[in-house]
Amino acid sequence: MKTTAELLGELMQVAYECKKHDIFVKYSPHVQSIWVDIHLNGWTNNKVAIESYIIYLDEKMANEKLKALTGYIKHLNKEGK
Repeated sequence: MKTTAELLGELMQVAYECKKHDIFVKYSPHVQSIWVDIHLNGWTNNKVAIESYIIYLDEKMANEKLKALTGYIKHLNKEGK
């Protein structure tokens, strides 16, 4: 079973590897949360993210949400090739 830190590292890695879409991952330690903004087909000035997710890392289901979001980004990356 992976730790939250390992899952965060995996999320960052797949976000970095996603080339067709721009994915922003922000960590806010003071509220134990991450924010993930997905700009499908790339970031454009003055446009908000198409999809946004917030995961509170102290939630009971945080690791499951991290796994699901990582899987979704992997799927987006496969679509983009």
